Amino acid sequence: MDVGAFVQENRRWLIGCAIGFVVYLIAGAVIRSIYDPSSAMSGLRAEVQRLPKELYGTSQRDDLYDEQEKLVAQRERLERTLAFKRGTEYQVTAGTDAGSFLFEAGRKLKTEIRDRADERNIDVGDSAVAWTVPTGVADIKRVLFGLELLDEAVERLFAAHDATKARDEDAVGLRSIMQLRAETEKRSSRPTYRQGGRDAVDLRDYVEQEKLSFKFEADAPTLTAFFEACRQSDRTLVVERVTMQQPERIGEPVVVTGVLTGIAFKKPETESEQ
Repeated sequence: MDVGAFVQENRRWLIGCAIGFVVYLIAGAVIRSIYDPSSAMSGLRAEVQRLPKELYGTSQRDDLYDEQEKLVAQRERLERTLAFKRGTEYQVTAGTDAGSFLFEAGRKLKTEIRDRADERNIDVGDSAVAWTVPTGVADIKRVLFGLELLDEAVERLFAAHDATKARDEDAVGLRSIMQLRAETEKRSSRPTYRQGGRDAVDLRDYVEQEKLSFKFEADAPTLTAFFEACRQSDRTLVVERVTMQQPERIGEPVVVTGVLTGIAFKKPETESEQ
């Protein structure tokens, strides 16, 4: 299918993806503003208790409480839009060897993907399914989050293929998976809001975030179904980047590359202490 025609036919969906990505970009700024420890809103209730009563009356305190509630409501809206709530299947339990757990989980996932692809006559490259090699227990836990994203993405990709074939058995659907790679960040790469000093904010204290790079070949109905399925309540895969390659012949499937992001929100310490 011609990429130009695909864009014209799916203009509203593509605009939706763009809007979703903009929301994803501004979410980081909002999260940082909420959790900046130098902000008057961080730990507000504790600070209000220490305010001199002769300087701040009931009206001013109520205004500050109202502002905090607005910020909390904004965070909750972002969570509903962007959150990927972790399951238990890819989390190491106490007393379990993390390395062995990752090995078994990864082997099982690769086998399942290849078996399901073979059932559908979908080509999967020898090195298509991959993830970053971890160097410690903390890295293993992040890689397991990446595997959970990979598993979820494959589930929705196969579902999109099946739905397309159910509507039209002659449709191409998903032809091949060229890459599905969990791109785990290096631990040294710690995103902060303010560099240095005690006011530095490490966003890892408030969110877990991992990325999944992908490249696959599919027809337009399958692409549309897959990207629409990326947004699901509590299990959203944020479409961070998408590139479509022009097919050599009209009617051929489109090669799509891009990045998906999973964002798991942590409960703020200031709330859990109240």
